[in-house]
Amino acid sequence: MRFLLLGHFEIEKPDGRTVGITRVKHRQLLALLLLDAPQVVSTERCIRGLWGERSPASARRNLQTYIVGLRQALVGSQVRIETVPGGYRITGLGCDGLDVAAFESLRRQAALALTSEQDATEMLGAALGLWRGTALQDLAGTSEVLANAATRLNGWRTAVVGDFADGCIRMGAYETAIDRLREAISWDPLREDLRARLMLAYHLSGRRADALLAYHECRATLVQRLGIGPSQTLALLHHKILMDG
Repeated sequence: MRFLLLGHFEIEKPDGRTVGITRVKHRQLLALLLLDAPQVVSTERCIRGLWGERSPASARRNLQTYIVGLRQALVGSQVRIETVPGGYRITGLGCDGLDVAAFESLRRQAALALTSEQDATEMLGAALGLWRGTALQDLAGTSEVLANAATRLNGWRTAVVGDFADGCIRMGAYETAIDRLREAISWDPLREDLRARLMLAYHLSGRRADALLAYHECRATLVQRLGIGPSQTLALLHHKILMDG
C-alpha cells in the first residue's frame, strides 16, 4: 500500500485502487501515526490530535475502537499498527509506502550535494512531483495537531521550490524555474524570496518587462495585505533590472 499525505489523504493498493477509509476519526488517527512513522505516537498525542484539549471521558476507549477499525482496514497488507507501551506505532510501510518519507529522502539527498548540480535539481523536481495539493488537504482543518503538521510540510515544499528554482537558474533552465515559482507564489504570495527569484529568472531569460511587472505585483500585494512595501533587497534587485535595461 502507498499512503499519500501530500495532498488529499489517500491510500492506494498495489493495483492502483484506493482503500475506502471514510470515517474522519479513522483518517485523522491514521494520518497521525503516519506522520511520525515508524516512531511511537503516544496515546496522549493521539487523543490531542483527535479531540484537541477538550477530549471526552470516553477518549481512550474510543481510540482503542478506532485502532481496531484501522487494523481491519489494513488486513491483507504488510502494514501493521502495533500497540506498544505508551501508545501506538505503524510499521511495514516499505521504501515507497509513504510520500512524505519519499519527499524527505529526496530533499536530503539533494542537500548533501554529493551529485552534480543537474542531478540535485532533478531530485528536487522529483520531490516536488510527489505533491498533489497542500499537505493533508482534507484533514488540516479538522485538528490543530494535523494543521501544524500540514504547515510544516507546506513550508518544506516552499523551501524546496526555492532550491529547485536556484538550480534551474544556474543551469539556464529559466522557464522551468518561472513555472515552479509562479505556482509557489500562488500558494504563498508574501514570500519575497520567491518573488526575487522570479524576477531574476524573468530578467535572465530576456523578459525584462515581466521581471518589472513581477516586482510591481509583489509591491501591490505587500501594501494591500501588510501595509508595507518590498524589502530593500527586492528594491535593489528592481533597480538593477531597471539599470540593465
